[in-house]
Order: sequence, then C-alpha cells, then structure tokens
Amino acid sequence: MPDLRRQDGASSTGYRRLAFAVAATVIAADQIAKLLAVRYLADGPVHLVGGLHLQLFRNYAGPGGHWAGHTVLISVFTVVAAIALVVVIARSRLDRLTALGLGLFLGGAVGNGLDRMLRGPGPLHGGVVDWLAPSAHGGSMNLADLALNAAVVVMLAGALLSMRPRKKRRRQVGPDAAA
Repeated sequence: MPDLRRQDGASSTGYRRLAFAVAATVIAADQIAKLLAVRYLADGPVHLVGGLHLQLFRNYAGPGGHWAGHTVLISVFTVVAAIALVVVIARSRLDRLTALGLGLFLGGAVGNGLDRMLRGPGPLHGGVVDWLAPSAHGGSMNLADLALNAAVVVMLAGALLSMRPRKKRRRQVGPDAAA
C-alpha cells in the first residue's frame, strides 16, 4: 500500500497544485449543478429512490440551519475562511491527503460563498442553493456541502494514518559489516 502521507520538498508544490485543482473542480461542479437545479427543479421535487429527492431550497442560514437571519455575518466568515485556506495551502508543506482535504474545504467554502455573495436578494444576503434532499423529513445540501463533509473524512483519515507507527528498516548485518 502506498504511503499516502509521504512528502518531500519538491512534491509539496505539486500538492499545492493538487489542492487548488481539487478546489476548482468542486467549485465548477457545484456551480453547474446549482444552475441546473435552479432551472429544472423550480416546478417541484423529483423523487429518485427511497427517501432521496431532488428539491430546490434556498438556505439563508448557516450550517445545520444555525445563525438564521445573520447572512452578512455568515458571508463575511465564509470569505475569511476561504482566504485563510488559500494562505494555508500556499504556505504549508502539504502531503497528498492534506492537499486533497484542504482542496475539498476550499472548494466547498467558495462554492457556497459565491451563492451568498452573488445570489439574491443582494450581495452578502444571498441564499445558498441546496438541491439534494436525502430525506423527506428535512435537511438539504449541495455538492459544496458534500465536499465539506468529504474534507472532514479525508483530514481525519490523514490524521489517523499519521499516527500509525512507521516500520523501521533493519540493517543487514553481513560478514563485511565489521570492516
């Protein structure tokens, strides 16, 4: 199994590129999915399987429905978090999993941040477009939210992998070793 945490100075630049590429991919996919949701789900929900629905929601609250009515505060926090993530990615020595996790975090933050900044009713007051409803009993999300959740899983996996003991290589002792 390859060491997913391995890093060296030369590859850290490549991992920065990976983080920004992952973020850009998440942002593009999220925004395209939201455009399609706004266009095709305006007439009502679409039932897929089980409790999974595609349904258009506008989320003016923060994660988990918290901070309702504080869209400006949520928007400012999102911008600050995205800037902090860019700085961390640009200045840190990254490994593969950290780059992937930070890229997912950045993509998710910017994807939802763009909605808050650019969608109606106005700048810093916009509602995030949610379109995936995993249950008929509440809760909705989008690709940016899924990326944020995946980032947590990736970062936890990286932390757990970093805790495992490293195997030490045994030095082969032969007849010429004493010389």
